[in-house]
Order: sequence, then C-alpha cells, then structure tokens
Amino acid sequence: MIETRTPEKIHLAIQDKLKRGATYIDALVTYAKENNLEIETVANIVKKSTIIKQKIKTEALEMRLVKKEENDVTELC
Repeated sequence: MIETRTPEKIHLAIQDKLKRGATYIDALVTYAKENNLEIETVANIVKKSTIIKQKIKTEALEMRLVKKEENDVTELC
C-alpha cells in the first residue's frame, strides 16, 4: 500500500527533530533521506502548507540564505 504524504504528516514526522534543535530545512532534508524521497517531492508536498512555508521562509531570512523582498511584510521574531 502506498502511503499518502500530506504536509501535516510530514510536519508530525519532523517534530522530534525540531524539538532537538534542528532547523526546518535540515529536518525536511533528513526526512527526505530517511524516506528515500527526492527533496523536490517533499518540497511539492510542503508547498501546500502556508504555515510550513512561512516557517522555512522566516528561518531562511534569519540565516541570511535569502534576501528580504521589499514588498515582504514578514516580521522576524
């Protein structure tokens, strides 16, 4: 039987890693490796979750992996 993966199921699967201090990006990459998935497959699933996308974006901004866009109203905590 093929397991249906949803953003919620992925988020639940990476919770332990997040609690131990992993970043969302690292946790998702590890999830992909552990489940023999292409990172693009995980990305396509995660794109459906506004919450996870926002957390990744905030994290990437804090780590200076991406530049803040002028029209971006995201506030860093």
